[in-house]
Amino acid sequence: MPSRPIIGISLDNQAADQTRPVYELPAAYPRAVEKAGGIPMLLHHTRDPALQEAYMRRIDGLLIPGGNDLDPSLYQQLPHSETRRVDSLRQVFDLAMLALAQKRNMPVLGICFGCQAMNVQRGGTLHQYIPDVPRNPVVAHAGNPANTTDRNAWHSVAIAPQSRLHAILNCDQATVNSRHRQAIDRLGAGVTACAASADALVEAIEDCSLKFWIGVQWHAEALDDPPHPELFKAFVAAAAR
Repeated sequence: MPSRPIIGISLDNQAADQTRPVYELPAAYPRAVEKAGGIPMLLHHTRDPALQEAYMRRIDGLLIPGGNDLDPSLYQQLPHSETRRVDSLRQVFDLAMLALAQKRNMPVLGICFGCQAMNVQRGGTLHQYIPDVPRNPVVAHAGNPANTTDRNAWHSVAIAPQSRLHAILNCDQATVNSRHRQAIDRLGAGVTACAASADALVEAIEDCSLKFWIGVQWHAEALDDPPHPELFKAFVAAAAR
């Protein structure tokens, strides 16, 4: 039996008590990696380049999950009143690991915040608050904040026909869950948009010059219905190679 690849997963931070910082991660992420045939490995955030390099020698793929918002100074903007900045150490760590993965041609999958971080790491920009973006029609990209039982909005995305994502999902359209206030604006270097919502917002990105480099705005880790598990299967299979 072939050995399972190790997938490094960045964590999120719970900073309600600054005297006792806490990592957190929805269990759906490691479960999705395990179901796809990988071994999930949770990564402690560090600024130490030597430890970052040590992680890269031990993992076969990198998963950047959802979270709050990147510091908009990274793409030369002032913060919007609705911007909720991610923990600064997580931001430093995730961007550093993305750069190292790119250098090594290591498979990378980004989910929601992870997709946005992939674009910004390549020099791209973001819309900081989707309701400010002129759109027709208007598509809901986040659930009702008052509804604590389901933060999802649901909508369709069109998958670009010649994209790697299309080859993986084998469909022209997919219904996705959506929980984001921000979205990709200008694409970064080497980045191609490979899915969009009806209001023309970018819903997925890829770089086909690399072994596997895909980011999606939806939370595929929480979707068990076809075609969504195929994304994690393709990611883990690329890491196994």
